[in-house]
Amino acid sequence: MAKTKKTSQNSLFARIFAFFRSERRVNDKDAVTRKKEPKSFAIEWSIAIENWKKKLRTKQVSSGVVIEIPKFRLTKTNEKLFRAEGENYSLILITGNHLYRNKEDKWGGVLFVDEGVLNQNLTKDLASLDTLLSAFSIPKTDLFLDADAPKEDWRLVLTWERFWKEQIILQMKPNSMALVLLAIGEECREFFESVATERQKRLVRDELFYLNLGNGVEKNPYTKAKNLFGFGSALVEFGNTINTIKERREKEMNHGS
Repeated sequence: MAKTKKTSQNSLFARIFAFFRSERRVNDKDAVTRKKEPKSFAIEWSIAIENWKKKLRTKQVSSGVVIEIPKFRLTKTNEKLFRAEGENYSLILITGNHLYRNKEDKWGGVLFVDEGVLNQNLTKDLASLDTLLSAFSIPKTDLFLDADAPKEDWRLVLTWERFWKEQIILQMKPNSMALVLLAIGEECREFFESVATERQKRLVRDELFYLNLGNGVEKNPYTKAKNLFGFGSALVEFGNTINTIKERREKEMNHGS
């Protein structure tokens, strides 16, 4: 009889223990689920911009040494011009078209052009920067010129009517827009938040959330996953989108006049 009572007590304790263990598992699972849910746009943005600063070492310095370890050194001259030095090489690395004003207040820099197109345009008047860029079909929005440059960089959209600003956000893929905000910074984020609908903000917030989770941590169910290192193609998409909307806007205004 005593043995039966003891067995019953052990069974009771086992059930109680199993109950609390299952409760703890449910709570742990809920905690994990809650942890993986997107927070507000502002919070996801602040996390993403910190990750951007930490992971992209070339963005941490405006010029000078980016990294120096035994047998390798990378130095930065400007936004898109670097020098890589190894054990048996010393090379200039160019990450894209880049223009800047020199001490004589003239434009300097590097442009990638097709040699065939170069020859094709040699008979044209290429005296000004505008005609040169036009001849080689190089969008100024892709150059992201300095603030004292002609306002033909992305900031030109800030003077547009709200309708045309909205068209840019509509045309941009959310995952690309998230990277553009990080690559350009606070000014572009403010532009986006001032124009985007609540739904668009949620979509970009979710993209920032998945960027913050990191590669391989979570697959994005909405769009093709991008990571922080894919900002170059996102900027090109942004520049092309601005150019497209700019042409539509100019046609509409000329037609109206």
